[in-house]
Amino acid sequence: MKKQVFQVGLYLWFVGVIVFAIASPNKVGMLAETTKNIYFHVPMAITAVVAFFTSVWFSVKYLKTRDLQNDMNAEAASGLGFLFNMLAMITGAIWAKVTWGAFWHWDPRQTTIFLVFLMYAAYFALRSAVDSAEKRATLSSVYSIFSFPALIFLYFVLPRLVPGLHPGSPEGGEAGINPAVSSTTDATIRAVLYCSMLGFIALFFWLHNLRVRQMKLSEKLIALTENR
Repeated sequence: MKKQVFQVGLYLWFVGVIVFAIASPNKVGMLAETTKNIYFHVPMAITAVVAFFTSVWFSVKYLKTRDLQNDMNAEAASGLGFLFNMLAMITGAIWAKVTWGAFWHWDPRQTTIFLVFLMYAAYFALRSAVDSAEKRATLSSVYSIFSFPALIFLYFVLPRLVPGLHPGSPEGGEAGINPAVSSTTDATIRAVLYCSMLGFIALFFWLHNLRVRQMKLSEKLIALTENR
């Protein structure tokens, strides 16, 4: 019953965000009608960070306990983080096409999110290259932990230090402020944006739970097949 209430509540939450995004006349400066994308692009990026942090959390737990269930949780979180980061990159490219005239400009923000994409693609390449479950879990955990500070730098620091086209880039030698958190942005837009972030983060934890359950069932199926 609780799961059904959560699922229906999450569905209605997103319906509310989508309806507001479509119907709202509120805009952010030069973004004009493309402001509607802010309710999806930005929350996807933030959710990716939450997902990768969750992977770090379970990676640390694995190194402490050597329980492979923690590694499974870390892998599932990284996979979803990779997905949300890719979705943020795609929606950002679509936004760039509309506002800047092309899908890709190697703007600092586009470049850094692409580097994060490559960084976690390497994480899965590492996992696939190691046969021993324990060794794979150990190497992956260490990689996840040391990658996260680089992610924070690439996501939140570097784009605000290097001039670029993306909103929030520095101007006149001063660090920029992203419209998503700027006090100059309409309060209603920020309120709905933060609601969208909460919805996407809740969606991540739900998907993470489903993914871990699916991975456990897959392991049991493989074990049953091997024992025949």
